[in-house]
Amino acid sequence: MAVTYQIHEGPQIRIGRVEYLGSPATRRKFLLRNTSVRPGAPLSEGDLLGSESRLYNLGTFDWVNVSPRRPVSNQTQEDVLVKVHDAKRNSVSYGVGFEGTPRGGSLSSSGLVALPGLPTVGLPQKFKIIEKTIVSPLVSGEYSRLNLRGRAETASISALLSRLDQKASFTYTDPQIRGLDWNALWSFSAERTTQNPLFTARLGSASLQVERILNSAKTERLQFRYTFQRTTLTDLLIKNFVLPEDTNVRSSTLATAFLRDTRDKPLDAHRGVFQTLDFGVSPHVIGSSDNVWRFFGQSSFYKEVTPWMVWANNFRLGLTSAFAGSHVPLSERFFSGGADSLRGFPLNGAGPQQAATLCTSASNPASCSFSITVPEGGRQLFIFNTEGRFPIPLKKGLGGVLFYDGGNVYRAINFRGFFHDYSNSVGIGLRYQTPVGPLRIDLGHNLNPVPGLKSTNVFVTLGQSF
Repeated sequence: MAVTYQIHEGPQIRIGRVEYLGSPATRRKFLLRNTSVRPGAPLSEGDLLGSESRLYNLGTFDWVNVSPRRPVSNQTQEDVLVKVHDAKRNSVSYGVGFEGTPRGGSLSSSGLVALPGLPTVGLPQKFKIIEKTIVSPLVSGEYSRLNLRGRAETASISALLSRLDQKASFTYTDPQIRGLDWNALWSFSAERTTQNPLFTARLGSASLQVERILNSAKTERLQFRYTFQRTTLTDLLIKNFVLPEDTNVRSSTLATAFLRDTRDKPLDAHRGVFQTLDFGVSPHVIGSSDNVWRFFGQSSFYKEVTPWMVWANNFRLGLTSAFAGSHVPLSERFFSGGADSLRGFPLNGAGPQQAATLCTSASNPASCSFSITVPEGGRQLFIFNTEGRFPIPLKKGLGGVLFYDGGNVYRAINFRGFFHDYSNSVGIGLRYQTPVGPLRIDLGHNLNPVPGLKSTNVFVTLGQSF
């Protein structure tokens, strides 16, 4: 059958007046800046829908409609109504109760412990601490305010108080700094925690980030950041893991980052790319305890090589070094190994390792009797992952992967010794689609086994590896 289209253009309709209705809290100038309908301009369905989308994305309205006052027929001019409804501007949540925290036996069912800003460490199953149970009141509260100053700015403050954990935080977002195409995020937080009996931590942080979208498709972003972090660790029961100078660290960092994301589905991509480049410097002159620079770059690309096979690849490169006579603290080094990097290694098992001692009491040296191996971290990181993802026709949503992971964490920046310490891992895995992403089971085998570490590892987690 042959089909012929006959198109007869009607008269061009121009916008008459533009009326803004329904939001007394939002400044008229701010609404004008975020809509693309202007008196005298041609009436365009794309401009109407684009204006609705931009107003919704501000996050301050729960209802938006941008449309002509009357249905379009044969008129040559028509008014446009921009109707919005403010979302609830104030939000308060709070809770009061009691918590009982057993402090005896194994530390956790997984046998893992994570120090603030440091890698996760596995503990022996037989390791026990001095038994103690803490019972304390628990109070939490949060207040947030939308559309501050009529410019879609948002502020929130929260606090939590208990015997083991006390923390407070404040965040402030500005979607358009002084009418420019830059958005900003301020955040401040402070915390003191003794929830983990292996250490006491005092944490403080402050940051300012400004970001700009670089293209109309919103796939490229440029960021500038300033961050300040202070971490103080006391009563640490893992001896020789953290150097004395690294138990009280200040990091004051200026950084810039570029991000590009064209993936079709971020949780389970079939095509597109994801790329990041991040460079930061932390000098003494702006408050850091050490002079350090750090670079991290990542590039992932995905391609459907057949209707049933997705080929996914990921490259990661990290470099960090001290200057002006400083050293690189443990918190600035790179760590790898585990479900999301090199699956032939246990968690953080790649790269340099060192011996540490576990104690059951900070005041009793005689209680230090357990020896463990902990990651030392490195100043250079390289990871290459490639895997083929395919469906398994036994059940809807079930899939499998064949993968190769290569690379390592290197003690120092040394490209000459790159291949000497390069490791190779191969493996297979299963995927099952859930509403929150694929459930993942991976079995990885290290072709260059390291003495003292398992060469075959199984990981169960949620989401793709990259």
